[in-house]
Amino acid sequence: MYNPQIKASQITNLTDARYFAAWGVEWLEFGLEPGQDHVVAPAQMAAIKEWVEGPKMVGKFSGLDIELIHQSVDLLNLDAVEVSRFANLSALEISIPLFMSIVMEAYLTIEELTHILTSNEAVNYFVLDFEKNASINNFREKFSITWLNNLAKQFPIFIRTDFHTYSLEEITTEIQPLGINLAGGEEEKVGLKSFEELDEIFEELEPLRMI
Repeated sequence: MYNPQIKASQITNLTDARYFAAWGVEWLEFGLEPGQDHVVAPAQMAAIKEWVEGPKMVGKFSGLDIELIHQSVDLLNLDAVEVSRFANLSALEISIPLFMSIVMEAYLTIEELTHILTSNEAVNYFVLDFEKNASINNFREKFSITWLNNLAKQFPIFIRTDFHTYSLEEITTEIQPLGINLAGGEEEKVGLKSFEELDEIFEELEPLRMI
């Protein structure tokens, strides 16, 4: 039976971390490189980590500042690292799992995407981000559900989407990637946040994850 892994991104507060941990997600991702979106200070991540059990902790970086990655892995005892597809992997020396985030762009062809996946043997998981540019691209025309299903059979991919480009039902029944990438967000107040949309997603996923 299909049972997707879940990675939660953009974790910036304990409220999100506890919420996703309660749903049994496999991975929590924290932005750790200054200047990037949804960044947390190392001390803040360390504090959150103390209060959360279960998920593995992922540090997200551009992959260009290798020294920062190495320092963060040691300082925070990270379980995995995520970098962009432009990362300097030849200089990266880590023994933990490596995610590569691939932001889907209008100019990215099937051939180019396939080349990225096949030429990065050091990468353990690929995150295909269809969400960031969803409003300006018709990804369904270029990357069909059938093609993505074939891709998921060949490579360990996670899919991140707004669920309008590809619905959750299509992802779980037709594409069936190794994992699904969800996202946290800002709190309305400290400790206060609405999780209605995420609750609906997890309730739909729950039958697949109760194996």
